[in-house]
Amino acid sequence: ADKLFESGDYTGSLKALAALKSPVDAFFDNVMVNADDAALKGNRLGLLATLHQTMNRVADLSKLAS
Repeated sequence: ADKLFESGDYTGSLKALAALKSPVDAFFDNVMVNADDAALKGNRLGLLATLHQTMNRVADLSKLAS
């Protein structure tokens, strides 16, 4: 998604991010993000923060919730 965004292919970038819906849904269904192990929790939160930053780079998704 980042490379597509950098090249100006915003539609392609959004499509690439949309393809992550199933894996992200599975992540939340099967992974305890707030794990007791601090390192594990940090890694999982970092992964989600990276995803959030990438998605917000393409579009302000909070505007869709309104």
